[in-house]
Amino acid sequence: MKSFPPPSGGRQALVEHFPNGVLVLFDADLCYRVVGPKTLPFTERKAQDMVGKQLSELFPEETVTELKPKLQATINGSPQSFDIKYMDQIHHIETRPVDIDGEPYGVLVTQEVTDVRKITKELKQQNERLDQFASMVSHDLRNPLGVALGELEEYRETGDDAYLDGVKGALERIEDLIVDLTALAQTSHPSKSFKPVSLSTVAQDAWRMLDTRTASLETQDCTINGNRSQLQALFENLFRNAIGHGGENITVRVGPIEDGFYVEDTGEGIPQENREHVFEHGFTSGYSGNGIGLTIVSRIAADHDLDVSLSESPEGGARFEFS
Repeated sequence: MKSFPPPSGGRQALVEHFPNGVLVLFDADLCYRVVGPKTLPFTERKAQDMVGKQLSELFPEETVTELKPKLQATINGSPQSFDIKYMDQIHHIETRPVDIDGEPYGVLVTQEVTDVRKITKELKQQNERLDQFASMVSHDLRNPLGVALGELEEYRETGDDAYLDGVKGALERIEDLIVDLTALAQTSHPSKSFKPVSLSTVAQDAWRMLDTRTASLETQDCTINGNRSQLQALFENLFRNAIGHGGENITVRVGPIEDGFYVEDTGEGIPQENREHVFEHGFTSGYSGNGIGLTIVSRIAADHDLDVSLSESPEGGARFEFS
């Protein structure tokens, strides 16, 4: 085994004062031959205590299992770039193969990037929330906007002021949606201001906001703590999905279950292979849907600390359970 004398001059300064990271030269046996700086910044380990030792002597088994194939690939000539978690921190590692007097070695540089990765993850999640928020607003505003336009047209034709009440109600619904969907997009934590809500009442209000054709709604009353406007948006999206997929003659039922409630229909149901994907943003299986409605349902359920499961109704339609 080749011995390496301590670095001297500029090389020693580089090794001993490597900024915000660790510099290592390792051999084909994955033995650390040169380590710097003198005191490792992440663990306070002494470099001199690591020189001459193999991976298995330096790190726990799970870390060795992750590092070993990467370092071996480096010795075989393939540079590596990867993250690894060690001692509750995330470290980014870069390796390069080197040849010293005809023998293969590897150079390893590692830096602690826990905060950087956390910020990157948060920014990605924020961008995803903003993208979904834009989709949610445009999607859920369609129904009350359509109601307002329809009521306004009736008023113009008849002059009956009663239709203006419908316009007013639809515009108030739009205002509620903007407030609640904005809050929903900004948080992933359940609200602390929930109040008891009659699901039968809010389901019927949601039904009136839709073009339900000849479909029918059956409800059994139950009460849960929640945000009434958000729960109405949940029902509107479930009902729209049921009618869109099941046809205009279906029956939709809402009722209680232990620790929650269900919404089911008598339509054709959702194929087994699609069930694990239906809540993904943008996923659609047809009819003219844009893959946003059930994403909204999932987000509202999560905001209410409710788990959602999807199965079949007795007639073979879709059954969503919230508990």
